[in-house]
Amino acid sequence: MAFRLSYQWMCDAAWKSGTAGVSLHSHTSISKESVGILFEHGARNRLIAWLLNRENERYLRHSGKPLDFNRAYWTSPVTPKEAYRLECRQIDELLSMRPIVSITDHDEIEANLRLQALDTDDEIPISTEWTAPVEHTFFHFGIHNIPRDVAHELHGRMQAYREAPSMPALREILDALAAYREILIVLNHPLWDEAGIGQSTHEEILARLLAGMSGRIDALELNGLRTWRENLRVMTLAETVSLPLVSGGDRHGHEPNALLNVTRAATFAEFVEEVRAGESHVVVMPQYREGRKLRCFQTAWDMLRDHPEHPYGKVSCLDRSYLIRDNGEHATLASKFKDGTPPVLAKVLWTMRLLERPRFRSALRVALSDGEGLPS
Repeated sequence: MAFRLSYQWMCDAAWKSGTAGVSLHSHTSISKESVGILFEHGARNRLIAWLLNRENERYLRHSGKPLDFNRAYWTSPVTPKEAYRLECRQIDELLSMRPIVSITDHDEIEANLRLQALDTDDEIPISTEWTAPVEHTFFHFGIHNIPRDVAHELHGRMQAYREAPSMPALREILDALAAYREILIVLNHPLWDEAGIGQSTHEEILARLLAGMSGRIDALELNGLRTWRENLRVMTLAETVSLPLVSGGDRHGHEPNALLNVTRAATFAEFVEEVRAGESHVVVMPQYREGRKLRCFQTAWDMLRDHPEHPYGKVSCLDRSYLIRDNGEHATLASKFKDGTPPVLAKVLWTMRLLERPRFRSALRVALSDGEGLPS
């Protein structure tokens, strides 16, 4: 198995032998992102955590129930067309290669279909990040390059699985996907305990998943928004289970993917065959050297700040955030808070604007440093 890792900023000519840069795993305004996860990241900052707790106590006194951020979701300010151009631009400018971009919105294929409708000669794979419940947690699969004529059928099967999950049903769907040789099946950020069940419990379920799905997963992902320590552990895991590694940027905001693949393949299908043969060359991009916490902060700020240039007119984050009501209706926060920004959000915005100012930026960089120890 031939896996290579390069750093774009180092004097290493190995990655320059590629002819195409491959961007895997990124999100657009089609993805629905849990507000609960956003505030979970924000709450790691002491000041923001204090503000959230204060507002939660106030809400509890008035309503008799705590704030439930998991009943709300937000969408990225980056439209499918903007996201595609963002990834292409980085590959063109920093790698000087032909771009191949596979966008993977959460449990959606709409962005890919919209991009295919554009008048372009570029290859646009139909891909998604599939949320698959397993036991009492869930995993994310990057399903790349689904044939257009079966895209809706296979996507429908993946979504139906979420209503009645089981290991036999998961095997059936992965077998159906793997029957198409051009489809790439990647287990995204495999070591991330996103459900919060405890790292050891998560890894026990992961071990059973990998054993039960042997031969049905093509690769594990090195993730551009996870720590380098975690990615090193994924490398060890890949060796243990004899699976290739591929990149996955996991971009949600305006920062392009921090990990890319380079290849000499002419098409995405040829790239898939390379990966299945164990050939993969991952390039770490310069932005990955910034601390993960700082980069997550910047992504959160991309979501929360106004975007006057937004092509759909969704300028404010209230226009891009939705509340799931008791009757199942999805309403924008802008329609709910017609008199202005709700107090809790106004305070978070004020805090983030303050921290974003240049005079605080260096201090914020130090405070959010991960100490990852990447090569300089």
